[in-house]
Amino acid sequence: MRIFMCLIIVFMIFSTSQAEIYLKDINVSKHGDSVCVEITTSKPCLYEHFMIKKAPEKIVVDIQDVVNNWPRKSFGKLPFKSIEKIRTSQFQITPNLITRVVLDVNRPIGYKVEQLPLGLKITIPVITGEQAFIPWSANKQLPAIAQAVKKTPSNKTAAKPAKAKKKTSQKRKSGIKIESFPKRKLVKYKVGSHRDPFKPLVGNRGSLIAGDMPAIENLSLVGVFDEEAGEKALFEDTEGNGFLFKPGDRVQNGYLVSVRKNKAIFQVTEYGWTRTVALKLQMTEIK
Repeated sequence: MRIFMCLIIVFMIFSTSQAEIYLKDINVSKHGDSVCVEITTSKPCLYEHFMIKKAPEKIVVDIQDVVNNWPRKSFGKLPFKSIEKIRTSQFQITPNLITRVVLDVNRPIGYKVEQLPLGLKITIPVITGEQAFIPWSANKQLPAIAQAVKKTPSNKTAAKPAKAKKKTSQKRKSGIKIESFPKRKLVKYKVGSHRDPFKPLVGNRGSLIAGDMPAIENLSLVGVFDEEAGEKALFEDTEGNGFLFKPGDRVQNGYLVSVRKNKAIFQVTEYGWTRTVALKLQMTEIK
């Protein structure tokens, strides 16, 4: 029983150690007339390889007991011509883990595979016209994605100030965009028993008439009186109301300037323009 338990423990330790192996990096570099692809793992590993000779040609490497946890598993638009694309995948999970690496070479070639302390190296001939290039690393293509995942929790605190800045900038923008002239303030003034300050001062010599001032358009001159105190004029509106005016008395938008034997002369100011209006005496015919 003790031997059986020890075997189980050894098996579990062995399984755990095997599961800890993961794909670390893929490096591509040019050496003379060859291109070297180094596939590195976190621990020594076993692998198998073969080539698919039907177009499009591919070199396939299956790495035993290796976990592929890369957030990005396919790499195209490479800075060299000898390999068109590099693809990785977690090809198998059960009964054992297998990570697959595929090199799309798209041409029939011979290649060489060497065991490395941590991984393996594949050497292939360069394609015609291949230029020298800076060594390429798949791992350098991953940080942009990996950092975005790692920094998400720590950026929660920093997100609040960013929002505050955004609100501040919006307020400033809204202030700049508003381009309007201030509206003229409308002031209402009740005259009451005082002189209306917005009426012209010319002709303000007489007293105000009680009640509403008549409009000159509604008046007719029906009589003229010659008195020691001065001449006065008698008017009648369209409703039959009578008004006795002396020079200086006010009407709507104007005042009576003078009274003559057969007419009364008014001065009226409307919309900033002053005009003189003469009302002639209406003589009724005696039959």
